[in-house]
Amino acid sequence: DTIFVPEAPMFYVSGEVQRAGGYRLAGDTTVRSAIAMGGGLTPRGTLRGLKIHRRLPDGTITKLDARLTDRVEAGDVVEVREGFF
Repeated sequence: DTIFVPEAPMFYVSGEVQRAGGYRLAGDTTVRSAIAMGGGLTPRGTLRGLKIHRRLPDGTITKLDARLTDRVEAGDVVEVREGFF
């Protein structure tokens, strides 16, 4: 017998977070919880100007302005920018 286990859907967190990288997507992951999975902000990180990079069905990648309550989809990259003081 052969058992097929599909890959879990993933999303990615990049930029000014403690642990940038790929994470398993749970059912209702928000931008806030994605940043928390990434260990939170670095001392230079800011919650202003959050972006989601999302691949569209035609293969192009679009950059969306993100709020903390927005849902994250499979393959998304949540970008946390550096705050300038």
